[in-house]
Amino acid sequence: MKPLHTFALVALAISFTTPVVVAVADNPLLVVEEVQLDRTKVRHGNVSKFDTKGTETVGTIRSTEIYEQIPAYQTIQKEGLEKGTARYNKLIRQATKTYKAALKKVANEKSFALIVEEGGISGYAHVTDATSDIISAL
Repeated sequence: MKPLHTFALVALAISFTTPVVVAVADNPLLVVEEVQLDRTKVRHGNVSKFDTKGTETVGTIRSTEIYEQIPAYQTIQKEGLEKGTARYNKLIRQATKTYKAALKKVANEKSFALIVEEGGISGYAHVTDATSDIISAL
């Protein structure tokens, strides 16, 4: 049993030190050379068209800060609405629609290839914080 574990660890180490793409169905993490992109944190854009060796700009955001500026979400917070209630569902749909429209607008204006939650990409040189731009676009 030990030799099998040792082999697995050696194989894993090799796969991360050579320029390879690792995309496993159970693992949403895309690793290309040193760039790491967590697909679950992509909020806007097409990951399959993103070139990690390119010069496209990626915007990072803090979604919580953005949602806190959306009137429908502020109503949810102010009224203390419970998740799952009809009023909550209506307002969260409105907030999400506003959020997505602002992401799309800023992505187009700033030519972002992707907009990713903060911490969702590392090892990529062309990253800028877009949170304040998104809030301004609301």
